[in-house]
Amino acid sequence: MTRSPIVHQFTAVLAERDALGRHTLAVDDLLREMGAQTQIYATHVHAEVRDRGRDFREHPDDPAPDLIIYQASTGTPVADYVASRSEPTVLSYHNMTPAIFFDMWEPAVAAELDHGRRQLARLCRKASSGIAVSEYNAAELRDLGLDHVDVAPVLFNPLGSDGDAPDAFDGATLLFVGRVSPNKCQQDLVGVLVALHDRGIAARLVLVGGASSTGYHDAVVELAARMGVADSVVFAGSVSESELVGWYGAADVFVSASEHEGFCVPVVEAMSLGVPVVAFGSSAIPETVRDAGLVLADKSAAVMVEAIDRVLTDATVRDAMIERGRARAAALGPPASVRRMRDVLQPLLVGAGS
Repeated sequence: MTRSPIVHQFTAVLAERDALGRHTLAVDDLLREMGAQTQIYATHVHAEVRDRGRDFREHPDDPAPDLIIYQASTGTPVADYVASRSEPTVLSYHNMTPAIFFDMWEPAVAAELDHGRRQLARLCRKASSGIAVSEYNAAELRDLGLDHVDVAPVLFNPLGSDGDAPDAFDGATLLFVGRVSPNKCQQDLVGVLVALHDRGIAARLVLVGGASSTGYHDAVVELAARMGVADSVVFAGSVSESELVGWYGAADVFVSASEHEGFCVPVVEAMSLGVPVVAFGSSAIPETVRDAGLVLADKSAAVMVEAIDRVLTDATVRDAMIERGRARAAALGPPASVRRMRDVLQPLLVGAGS
C-alpha cells in the first residue's frame, strides 16, 4: 500500500503580494490537489499567510518529508538548512539579481545576493533536479552543474478586468510595473520620456511598484526633476490589484529598460490586458515576450522612442501586437502554466510515498 507523499517547500519569505510568495502558495495548492501532504517553511512568514506557512526553525524531524522543494531567490539561512537535509531536494529557481546592481546603492543587499549565489552553487551540487521559471534561469543552473532542469513558468493569478481608473491624461501613458530597483533601470525610462517630450509628443511615465532601494528611488526622483519632467512622472508605489488593473487600462504602451529579469510577470499581465510591449531584450525578456512585442537590442532613448512612436501612431502595428500579446500571455498564464507545472511535478511525486 502506498501513502500520500509528504512534500515540504522552503523559501526565504512567504508573502501573499509577492510574486515568489504567490508562486509558492500556488505550487502548494497544486501539490495538495495531486494528493501530497504539504507544508511551507520560510525565514519570515507574513501575517496574511500565517495559516499557510511556518518558521523553518520549527521544521520537525518527524515526520520527515519524502521530498523538499526549495524556492531559490536570494541569500537566506533557510538555504543552508535545506542544504543540510538528507532528503531528495528539488531546486526551484526564480533568478537572483547580480549583486553588482546593488553595490553602490544597498551594500547589504549586494552582500546578501552574493551569499545567495554561493548557496545556489552548493544546492546545485546537492539537488536531484531543478525547476526554472525560464530557459534563461535553467541555463544558469546547468552551468552550476545541475544536469536535470525542467522549465515551467511562474504560477500567478490572472488579474480581473475591472479596475480603478486613474485621472484622465491628455497624451500617451507609458507604464512600467516592477519595484524601483537598480537592475530595472527606471532612470533610462525617464530619459525616454525626455526624448518623447523633445519630439513634441505629450506623454507621462507611470512607475508602479515599491522600492528595493530608497537611495536609488530618490535618485530617479531627482533625475526627473533635473531633466524637467517631474510633473510627467508618476511614482505610484505599491498599489492594490484594482489600482493596478486601472493603470494597465490607462496605459498606451508597457515599456521596460530593465537589464535583469528572470521571467517578468508584469510583461505577461500587460499582454494579457491588451497593452503593447516595448522592451529592452535583456536576460529572460526575449524568451518571455517572443514576437508578441517590440524587443529591442538597443535601449538608447532614440531607439526606444522610435519603437514607442510606431506603436502610438501605426494602428496596424498596434493591433497586431495586441493580438499576439494576448496569445502569448495565454501560453504563459493559467491554465497553461498550471498544466506545465503539473507535468513537471508528477514524476517527482511518483513513488515518493511508497
